[in-house]
Amino acid sequence: MSQHTKKRVCVIGAGASGLCAAKFLSLDPDFFQFTVFERNNAIGGTWVYTDDTGNDEYGLPIHTSMYKNLRTNVPRELMNFPDYEKLGGDDGIHCCVTREDMLKYLNDYANFFDLRKFIQFNTIVERITPETADGDSATTWNVSVKNLKNNEVSKLKFDAVMVCNGHYAVPYIPAIPGIETFPGKVLHSHSYRRPEEFSGQRVAVLGGYVSGIDISSEISPYASEVYLSHNKNELKCELPSNVKQVSGVQKIEGNKLVLNDGATIVADSFIYCTGYLYTYPFLDDSCNIVVDDNHVTPLYKHLINIHHPTMCFIGLANTVLPFLFFHVQVQYFLSSLKGVVKLPPRDVMLEQLKSEVIPKKKDYHKFDCKQWAYYKELSREGQFEPPANYYKNGFEAWKILRGQFPVNSKYFKFVLLKDGESVKYLKQDGSDFLDSEMKKCVFQC
Repeated sequence: MSQHTKKRVCVIGAGASGLCAAKFLSLDPDFFQFTVFERNNAIGGTWVYTDDTGNDEYGLPIHTSMYKNLRTNVPRELMNFPDYEKLGGDDGIHCCVTREDMLKYLNDYANFFDLRKFIQFNTIVERITPETADGDSATTWNVSVKNLKNNEVSKLKFDAVMVCNGHYAVPYIPAIPGIETFPGKVLHSHSYRRPEEFSGQRVAVLGGYVSGIDISSEISPYASEVYLSHNKNELKCELPSNVKQVSGVQKIEGNKLVLNDGATIVADSFIYCTGYLYTYPFLDDSCNIVVDDNHVTPLYKHLINIHHPTMCFIGLANTVLPFLFFHVQVQYFLSSLKGVVKLPPRDVMLEQLKSEVIPKKKDYHKFDCKQWAYYKELSREGQFEPPANYYKNGFEAWKILRGQFPVNSKYFKFVLLKDGESVKYLKQDGSDFLDSEMKKCVFQC
């Protein structure tokens, strides 16, 4: 294929999903030529740690949500890309690795597949507009980028766009009446860095999901009291002795928090662990993408822009094995660009989207158990290798343990059995779990 007939692909972001896209694009140089645009000066996306919060040197909001002591909430064996199973660890024992381990892994991945030469660092994508023929799907994409070091703006053309900018950078902060009267420190987990900052304090943590539990547990050795505030059923799991579960916050009066059940607590600091927003400020309205309560639409298979099928969004899902999800989605989208996957007509895709049942818009991209059928479907249609079964077996067993032991589970050991598919976990001391311990938390898929 001659240079001018190759498909020109724009990749936005050099985090894990963008690197995955670059890797697969680089494997087919006769068909694709591409550029990855990264706003920072290093690869890794959200895995690049900084002590800084607020805005960076260019006046842009800090992208990373990493905190100093973060470990993955999925075992290393399940965090690997299937084609690069070399994620190490600080000691080779703990199944959940540190942020430093993850960043090293992504750098090693980029070096192994020689991806840096495709990345333009310190470059922000400012605007993407489809160029259409008679109002039809995009034939090319007009992409405006700016070099942050010299403010030089370039206007470029591409045949396809892969949006890989992540969704853990823009905090979701729910409105709470009276929050402006709170005299202590107020922050979102996006800006949380070190537990020592809360020494001797009474800390209210709003949010009963992974980050809320993790941060509450991490600051508990330093804080005098930690209130884990949420509206879920009481978590039946082991938490530090000074972490107390309370109901959600109704309103705030100074340093007094009035809870939804009528009780009150007093706090010195308040941490929102309330998740993040999906945002695409660089998309022109003509891209026809709408984000409503974190529901990104209209997308075919949570991936492809139905109105302009040469645009995709990698990794929107949550409650999945993230790197495996990227690995499958990237291959499927590139198969569609190459004509291996024959997408249905637009009206058929839109009709299929309308037929889907969505209990809550914000939960639309929550996959959990649905991810296994999704991987099989995309790999079958895209004609590439489906994931090995140990991913599913390992994830299901892990959810049971993490639900029962949210603090200590990160230090358990992942064991892949001889059949290459079955998985078991060992305690910190290397002993097996009792059946009664495994049955405390029910998980079905």
